[in-house]
Amino acid sequence: MRDRLGDLNLVTADVGSLPAEDDFEGDRNNVNRAITDKVEVGLDYPTYPQLVGTTTSPMNMGLQFLRPLSNNNPSLQIRGEEINLVGDTILEPDCAIGIERAEYFTSFIQKNDLGKKLKGTRACVTGPFTLASYIGAKNLMTCGASKPQIVATLGSILGKSCRRLSELGFNIISIDEPFLSVILGASRLLYSYNQDFVISTLNTLIAQISNVSSIHVCGRVTPLVRSTLLATNVNIIDHEFSQTPKNNEAYTEHDLDQSDKLLAYGCISSVDLRVETVEDIARVVRNAQKLFGQRIIVKPDCGFGGLKGIGGAYKSTFDKLRNMVCAAREVRIEAS
Repeated sequence: MRDRLGDLNLVTADVGSLPAEDDFEGDRNNVNRAITDKVEVGLDYPTYPQLVGTTTSPMNMGLQFLRPLSNNNPSLQIRGEEINLVGDTILEPDCAIGIERAEYFTSFIQKNDLGKKLKGTRACVTGPFTLASYIGAKNLMTCGASKPQIVATLGSILGKSCRRLSELGFNIISIDEPFLSVILGASRLLYSYNQDFVISTLNTLIAQISNVSSIHVCGRVTPLVRSTLLATNVNIIDHEFSQTPKNNEAYTEHDLDQSDKLLAYGCISSVDLRVETVEDIARVVRNAQKLFGQRIIVKPDCGFGGLKGIGGAYKSTFDKLRNMVCAAREVRIEAS
């Protein structure tokens, strides 16, 4: 695994979402364009696109997994983007859920002979804590994420999704856990969770990933986020640094070496339409190298789905990604 991780130094990837309307259940023109654009912009490890739903046809990182799960769970009630659970039990389906977009991405790449332009592919799975937070989301303190049995069951269910993504040949599989920055606060764990429970739940999913595993956590990296992720078996820890520069103080090069982990370094903003220049991005990546060594993956802070509806957002997104790819290539040449 160490050799495999070494091959990822200074490669480029994206987080997944784009500011385009989801048409996966329709003609898939937007999905097809998104896949093609991610390949053509030069990303080494593009992620299958997660596009944004509409008011009448909602889709987000929660619904992608909970909607198919509700087919086997009548107690999981979904109305629009509101998700509630009647009772405290979720039944586990026999098959993987939420991986239809990933399967289509793989077949599209193969059908259109796009794999030769890539070093590999990346997939994302909404993590059990974040997925649980969508259930009863109106009340933070009583939402699904506050119930350890719900989180543990979702962890087991999502493990099947991770295993299926591994079988599909995705080189990097990311567990997306933005809600961990809420649970793992500045000084204590929300819901009085035991840190060992968080670690073991994440390791349940990681154990099902036969290729390279990653965990993406947005926002500020608190000491609890840091210690928790370093204690897991994950290969890559993934954070925002462009919009949250304080995160540059969260880890050291020694942390990464001792835990044998890479750092996926968010070097361009995913909430600002301003297109960072190649020179500016290269300077940010060089600084990351000074802080953390060569164990860096170059990526945006987060997904770009939040920019949907803003004029010019799609074009700006790919201008930003193109400059990021050029900057990473420049820094790789310097390091060789």
